[in-house]
Amino acid sequence: MNRRNLIAAVAILGAFSLLATLLFQSLGQNWDWSKPWEYRGILFRGWIVTLLLSLGALLGSLLVGLILMLGQRSPLPAIRWTCRLFLEFVRDTPLLVQLLVGYFVIFAPLMSRSLGSMGWDDKLVIGIILLSLFEGAYLGEIFRGGVASIHRTQWEAARAVGFNRTQTYRYVIFPQAMRRVLPATAGQFVSLIKDSSLLSVIGVQEFAYQAKVYTSQTYGGLEAYVPLALGYLILTAPVAILSHRLELSYRDET
Repeated sequence: MNRRNLIAAVAILGAFSLLATLLFQSLGQNWDWSKPWEYRGILFRGWIVTLLLSLGALLGSLLVGLILMLGQRSPLPAIRWTCRLFLEFVRDTPLLVQLLVGYFVIFAPLMSRSLGSMGWDDKLVIGIILLSLFEGAYLGEIFRGGVASIHRTQWEAARAVGFNRTQTYRYVIFPQAMRRVLPATAGQFVSLIKDSSLLSVIGVQEFAYQAKVYTSQTYGGLEAYVPLALGYLILTAPVAILSHRLELSYRDET
């Protein structure tokens, strides 16, 4: 079995290397690495902004998703329906439209002046908020499905030992639900990182924005796309690897 894996890995690597070689040869003189190296500063600054955006929106989306999940399980119908309507609105409309309307119509008129007076980048902060709301809506539905999948006997057992609602969620429901929603949650985090590229439409100078600056100033393009792809791969690969390791650790515990 190990020999088969090794042969398959070598074959895939060889095929990929051949494809890459043919691609570089077909580009010929059009490939000039001196251009992206000259503009490496703005590309790296854009990558750092994307990293900050992703971290901020990741934490924000977790909070939004948790609130929406708990809201949908609230005993008050008004709260349940409000959370549900918000979730459906966000999930059923394009992110690009939400960014444009959310920034220029809602958040910028309310927050830009106060954020600017504090020395903060209003586009970056509002971008994190909008991305958190969008991704949090998907996470809220993922979390709701995970909690709903826990058998009713687990709730009854928690009440039998004297746990209140908060303790039941913390010690009984969430640990079990986390194992079930981990793959979908990791996939949503990867989507969050890639979706951050759309924030360039509201002027956030993230990685994709700086790549556009590079292409507009040099009339190049191919040289910027490879660093762009590698930069996003560096951000998304750790999320996928960490998720896979957590899945294996949970599987070993069971």
